[in-house]
Amino acid sequence: MSDKHLNQEQFAHLIPHAGSMRLIDQVDAWSTHHIQCTTRTHLASENPLRMGDGLSVMHLIEYGAQSMAIHGGLLSGKSSPGYLAAVRGAHFYIDSMNSVTGALHIQASAELKIENGAVYSFNITDDQGILLLDARATVIHTQA
Repeated sequence: MSDKHLNQEQFAHLIPHAGSMRLIDQVDAWSTHHIQCTTRTHLASENPLRMGDGLSVMHLIEYGAQSMAIHGGLLSGKSSPGYLAAVRGAHFYIDSMNSVTGALHIQASAELKIENGAVYSFNITDDQGILLLDARATVIHTQA
């Protein structure tokens, strides 16, 4: 796995998200089947997913999905807009994001790549390595 760090400016053109909706701060490592990312955007008051005084644990799925999108963009060299078609086997290990005060660490693995989509498994941990979410997700690209 390549351990070359990429900041948001270096991968922004590879994902269909813009502005504050780009939730991933950096790519820590990636290979043809895996990606590791880190972010602190869940702590930002301007996070567009924020509801009231915090984020729902359900929003962790979007962090996993954006890591998947970055990985797909790194592999293809271009943004491939699509939609999250399914999330399966999602296990949330916390009830609230309010207790997560450090970075989120996202690891995603491509389990199946097809012409118009992919299936990934991903997990998200905090700075202490405590598992917050693990899940599988399917993305379908709107452009082949």
